[in-house]
Amino acid sequence: MHLISDKLRDSTNTFAKEIQALLNGTIASHVQIKAVALPTRGGDRLFALGHLINRHTMTAERFPLKPRATKTELWMDVSYQLKLDDEGEHLMVKQSFFGVFGSKDAKEGLFHYDYERNKPDNYPDAHLQVYGRSEMFLALNDPREDSGRCMAQLHFPVGGKRFRPCLEDVIEFLAVERLVQTRDGYEKVLQSGRDGFRRRQLLAAMRRDPEAVEVFVDRYGLPGTVRS
Repeated sequence: MHLISDKLRDSTNTFAKEIQALLNGTIASHVQIKAVALPTRGGDRLFALGHLINRHTMTAERFPLKPRATKTELWMDVSYQLKLDDEGEHLMVKQSFFGVFGSKDAKEGLFHYDYERNKPDNYPDAHLQVYGRSEMFLALNDPREDSGRCMAQLHFPVGGKRFRPCLEDVIEFLAVERLVQTRDGYEKVLQSGRDGFRRRQLLAAMRRDPEAVEVFVDRYGLPGTVRS
């Protein structure tokens, strides 16, 4: 158990450094991503991760971005819960949250991406919620069950546990839609981080579906081989 705990702590600290470098190298400044061990839940050891996370409340602080528009505020909320996978080998995201808000304490904002592995309700594990208003949506609400339900309560599926958006995708959205100021060379930082995320997800998918790997090897051969 001691070795597993060390592996989880070391992997979490490495991941925290990666997230901190990503944010400070693209759209933020002076973000400090910290990791805190959560109380044991059913035998799983968990770490919470976020900007200046509070050890007592296990809540991460929002950090400011620099909007391109003047006289406005924009704050970002990034948090994770991490554990080792069932084999105790690889770091796994149990939960994540990426949100953009108009102030440090605002209840509503622009949007947020949520991921909760094996979410217990009927909503998708990975989903997007947007703060907005749609007259068409209001008209579609069933008055017997959903009267008054707002746009922000819709959970848009976004790829499930394996192919969900990564933090780099959210940062890219804010940049290309000209909502925030970016750092010089941010594109290279984004691409490097996204390549790493997608490679890890691909390897995880291969571990969970060895039959698909066998089909691929049978059809295309091993990397570096030439098939006639």
